[in-house]
Amino acid sequence: MLQIRDFNSARTSVSYDEMISVSPAEISPKMCLQPGDVVFLAKGVRKFAYAFDELPEPTIASGYFFVVRSSQEVLPTYLAWYLNQEPALQHYRRYGTSGARMPVVSRDGFGALPVPVPSLSTQKGIIEIDELAQREQSLLARLSEKKKTLATAACLQLAEQSNSLQIQNIHERPTD
Repeated sequence: MLQIRDFNSARTSVSYDEMISVSPAEISPKMCLQPGDVVFLAKGVRKFAYAFDELPEPTIASGYFFVVRSSQEVLPTYLAWYLNQEPALQHYRRYGTSGARMPVVSRDGFGALPVPVPSLSTQKGIIEIDELAQREQSLLARLSEKKKTLATAACLQLAEQSNSLQIQNIHERPTD
């Protein structure tokens, strides 16, 4: 069963090994996720959509998700990309309701979202650009971390070249 916790923190991949196994008496084939399906998290503060290329069979989605099967004229990755963009997020906020504990997008509110459908080649181009932008962000984050590590190492090397002193007269703060 696919649950929110099966996604990484960026909501860009699924840990299939971590999924819980369920054994319902009867699983309708219509309930099972298929490659190309898009799931949309309808409950919670951080809405997101995700398109599946592959998944273990049979897999069902928990009730927090809407499952969308895109048509041949809409690539699943494009649909998930659009559902994650600011115009769609604004729509969810406008048509969402507050549940007992968390915001919820109703099925009707979700279905009322107009999704622009460019040509398949344009959809592929959009996905390619988005993947490159995500890759760039990942590389920049890694570069930033390496720069920080290098700067810290240089500072420690400078500090260690100096004379040392012992910290004395350390007093603990009184506690109440």
